[in-house]
Amino acid sequence: MKLKHGGKLILLSLIWLAVILQVLINRDLHHEEPIVEAFSSSEMIPVEGMISCYGEFGEMKLAKVTKETMLVNLAKKLGITDGYEITDSSGNGYQEMTLTKNGKYGTTTLQIVSIETENVLGEQVTRQNILCDIKVYNDLSYTSECKDTLETIYTELGMKPSVNIYYKGRTEGMISKNRQDEITKTLLSILHAEEVERIENDNYTTIYAYTPRFEEHITQNGKDINVNLAYTYHESENMTYIHLAVPYIAQSY
Repeated sequence: MKLKHGGKLILLSLIWLAVILQVLINRDLHHEEPIVEAFSSSEMIPVEGMISCYGEFGEMKLAKVTKETMLVNLAKKLGITDGYEITDSSGNGYQEMTLTKNGKYGTTTLQIVSIETENVLGEQVTRQNILCDIKVYNDLSYTSECKDTLETIYTELGMKPSVNIYYKGRTEGMISKNRQDEITKTLLSILHAEEVERIENDNYTTIYAYTPRFEEHITQNGKDINVNLAYTYHESENMTYIHLAVPYIAQSY
């Protein structure tokens, strides 16, 4: 039996969500690799993943050359040895040094952000923070590897990593509200998550939810959330974009 065009879209969307869920709950992806390959080769729903990690390195002064060395060493731990660019910028009370590597399959951005502030004693101090964003195209299993690698690196450096996982997919045309509800219901059911809040208008739908499966969470309007799902339709492209993040969507959409 042949599926109608709309049926194919919803099926592909559900496959996309199912694959992502496997990554999010850290299950063995070995048996799901054929699904990942089939999905990644689909022109209907290209996939983009983003792993963001943040950690407080401590209160100290760091020379420019020290920051450069730290960024290069961090890059090496991620398998980046050449082809990167290091830039330096500053503003009112902060300095940023950034290492960027653009590749065929993704982009890696490493930052050391130095913030001038006061400690609890009212003394002027410089707080060093290390940030990392890894954007990956069409390889969900690799985003899971990146998450594990970053958590190990941050822990070895004595930092408690704060991790945000984000995925974006797209389907041609507009997904109806009913189909959005079907996808959302399936997603939350698999995650054992409960919807906390929903925001809807003509351009987008955003759902906030909470599940005990993930330790990471934020508090919004007095409520804990750690799953964020959104649907956006871009009329000029005739594309519906699906966004999924744990614990929240940090990117603009």
